[in-house]
Order: sequence, then structure tokens, then C-alpha cells
Amino acid sequence: MFKHIFILTGLVCVLLACKAPTDADITKPAWELTQTSTNGLFKVRLRCQHLPSVGSFQDCQLELTDGSGKAIHGANIKLDGGMPKHGHGLPTAPVVSPLAAQGHYKIEGLQYNMPGAWLLGLLIKTPAGQDKLVFSFEISNLE
Repeated sequence: MFKHIFILTGLVCVLLACKAPTDADITKPAWELTQTSTNGLFKVRLRCQHLPSVGSFQDCQLELTDGSGKAIHGANIKLDGGMPKHGHGLPTAPVVSPLAAQGHYKIEGLQYNMPGAWLLGLLIKTPAGQDKLVFSFEISNLE
């Protein structure tokens, strides 16, 4: 009887281990947008761990590549944004800094203060040139 209990316990453990979240599941973004810069110099993917929401700081990163898809490290990226229909900017001053992975950048201090139509603009400078892009999206929740 103990042998059967041991085997069943082992099977349950194996099944639970199969359902445990992996690092890939944890780091997979809940929300992302991709856009090419105005003059086509850069492609940027904005990846966030949660849908954009009001109140809490956003946990987001950028992936930056050139026109051929090669990762760009060491770019100077300025981020700004706001709600044009309301005539105001972001309630914070977010900072973009490079991460260890080539072409990956962390956004710190990004927060939204109300639902509605938002814009996030990026000004990107590298030795290859300077270009800009604007992400446009809607926040509909009041978390």
C-alpha cells in the first residue's frame, strides 16, 4: 500500500512540476507595441509586464534594432508623453537606461494618472543618426 501511495505522490509532484511557471512565462509581456521610427532608422518594441493602467508605476522595457534587425546597444533614448486631448504630459519624468542584453533598455518612472488616449514619444540618438517615433494607445481602466 505504501508503495502505491509513494508512486501516486510521485506522479502528483511530476504533474505539478510540469505546470510550474517557467522564467519564460514570467518574463513574457502582457502588452507590447512595435513601431518603426519616422525615418526608418530604428525599430522599437515596447514590452510591458502589465496592461497600461492608472496609478502604479509601469514595468516596461524597450527593444531597439536598426533597419536590418540588428540590436543597438548604447543608444541615448529620451522618453516623453502625454494626453494631447487634455493638454498635459506625463505625471512623472521617466528615464530609459540600457540593460545587459544587447538592444534592451529599461524604462523607470513611467506612470499614467488617468484613463484615455495617451502618446509616448521616443527620441533616439546613436552614432548612426537620430530619429523619433510615437506610440499611441488607450487606457480604459481605473486600477
